[in-house]
Amino acid sequence: MSIGATMPTPSNGSMSCHTAPAASPRHEFQAGGKMVRWLLVGPGDIAHNRVAPALCAARNSQLVAVCGRSPKRAESLARANNVSTIYYDYDQALAEADVDAVYIATPHHLHVDMCLKALAANKHILCEKPLGIHSAECLRLLDAVKKSDRVTCCSNYRLFTNQFKTTYRLIQDGTIGDLVGGWAHDEENYYNPSNAPLRKELGMSPILGFGFYLLNLSLVLFGMPSEVFACMSSCNCDHQPDYDIDDLENIILRYPNGAQFSIILNMTAKAPLRHAYQFYGSKGRIYWPECPPHFNSPIYKVAHPNGYEEIPESFSGDTRGVRPNWHLPMIEDFVRAVQTNTSPLCTIESAVKTAVITDAIIKSAASGRAEKVTA
Repeated sequence: MSIGATMPTPSNGSMSCHTAPAASPRHEFQAGGKMVRWLLVGPGDIAHNRVAPALCAARNSQLVAVCGRSPKRAESLARANNVSTIYYDYDQALAEADVDAVYIATPHHLHVDMCLKALAANKHILCEKPLGIHSAECLRLLDAVKKSDRVTCCSNYRLFTNQFKTTYRLIQDGTIGDLVGGWAHDEENYYNPSNAPLRKELGMSPILGFGFYLLNLSLVLFGMPSEVFACMSSCNCDHQPDYDIDDLENIILRYPNGAQFSIILNMTAKAPLRHAYQFYGSKGRIYWPECPPHFNSPIYKVAHPNGYEEIPESFSGDTRGVRPNWHLPMIEDFVRAVQTNTSPLCTIESAVKTAVITDAIIKSAASGRAEKVTA
C-alpha cells in the first residue's frame, strides 16, 4: 500500500439544544473494547440512510447526539435512531456533548473547518468525502492532524466491499500478473436530494463527490499518478438554474511505470444506472459488471483459456444482490482504531493525496493539456 494503511482480511435560532425523552441505551460495552460515543453532524440523506443506522449497529459504538441547522431534519434523525440529545449549533455541540468522536456529514465546503474545530475540541473525526474542495485547505487540516493524537478518517466505504477486497487480493497475489491499467465508468443522473445549488464553489462537481471514490480507490491500487489529462463539459441537460458543474468528465491517470487508469463520470441525463469497472493485468483482467453502492453483484476474473469466470462470494454482506449498509464495516474499522490507538484504513493522508490528484485534473481540464501531479 502506498498510503500508510493495510487492507483488512451553525445556529439558526435562540434555542440551540433540545433534549428529547430519554431512550434506553442501544449498546452495552463489549468485552475487551471501550464504547465510542458519537456526535453526528449533518442530518441529510446519507446520515439518515446509512451513517446513523451504522453508528447504532456497529459494535462498541453509540450514537448519543445529533446536530443540524434544520430542526425538522435533526429531530427526525434523532427520533429515528432513539437519540435523546439534539443540537442546532455545532460549537455548542462540541462544547457540551459527552462524546468521543464526531461524524461530519455536512455539505462539502464545510468539511475542513468543521474537522479543525472537532480536533480543537479533542474529538476523533470521521468525515464524509470529499475531505475538502481543494488541496490547500486539505493540507491545512493534515498539518493539524499531524499535531494531534486523535484518530482521523475520511470516508471511502468502497474499500471495505468484498468486491474491492477480492480485487486487491487477486492483484497482490499475482493472479492477474502485473497491474498495468483499468477503467471505471460511473453513469447516472446527479443525485441531489437536498436540491442544493449545483455550484463548483460549493464542492458539488462530480469529480469531488462521485469521483473521490474512484480516485481514492485507484490510489490504493496503483499509487500516486505522475500526470493526468482531463476533458470536462457542463451540459446541464435538465436546464437547471444555479448550475455550473462539469457533469461529463473524461479523465486519464498515468503512473510512473506506464500504467494507465481512465475514468468516465457521466451525470448528464435521466437514464439507467451504469457502474462498471475493469482492472488489467499482464496475465488477465478483473471485471466488475455492476458496482457498489447501487449493485451488489459478484466480480469476474477474465483470463485465457477460461474467459469470464465468476468469483464466488465476491459480493458484499450475506446475500447476493441485497445491498448491505455499506458504511457499517468502515465505522467498525474506525472504532477499532480508536480502541487500539492505531490508524484506520481510510486515512486523512490518503484523502489529501486524492485532493492533490483532483486539483491536477481540474487544472488539466482548464489548460487542455496533461498536467503533472505534485505530491
